[in-house]
Amino acid sequence: LQYHCGVSSVKTRAAIGKSLVRIHRDRREIQYVVLNAIKLLVRSCPSAFMPFLNDFFIKPFDPSFTRLIKLDILTSLALEPNAITEVLREIRTYVRHNDKSFVRASIRAVGTIAELSQRAFEFHHCGGFGMNGDNSGSDGQPEGLEEALGRSNESLLNCLSGLLTLMGCGRTSSVVGECVIC
Repeated sequence: LQYHCGVSSVKTRAAIGKSLVRIHRDRREIQYVVLNAIKLLVRSCPSAFMPFLNDFFIKPFDPSFTRLIKLDILTSLALEPNAITEVLREIRTYVRHNDKSFVRASIRAVGTIAELSQRAFEFHHCGGFGMNGDNSGSDGQPEGLEEALGRSNESLLNCLSGLLTLMGCGRTSSVVGECVIC
């Protein structure tokens, strides 16, 4: 309620994010409600939850509904190069899980992150800089553009490499099919 009706400041949103992350560790019923609220809020204000990225990593004892919600939150938070790398590294462990529907969801998350990483690059480096000339180098391109493009391409190649590795393992037809679709 405070998020939607109260004063909208970065400090207030960060405090709300911190509070929600703290109470999401409660009983399963409370965890489900709070994680769903976080899932909705993270789409409109990911910066409030970015410092708590590690809190959304899936634990072995998390129930299936919690795993899927946390995976969705992690996917939504993968907006910056460091976060993308960290989330992809974490998802790499999820594809070995026994729950095949969770493995398929993890593979879809890799595809989504690959798409988002390209969009994040374009937003931060093509639309965010250079348009007004504030951060342009001598060639008119934003400084560090080539390095950022390299990191973005590296993330995309890591995604593709992981998907190809999964396809090569061929554990189940549904997992291989998800890799092909992705």
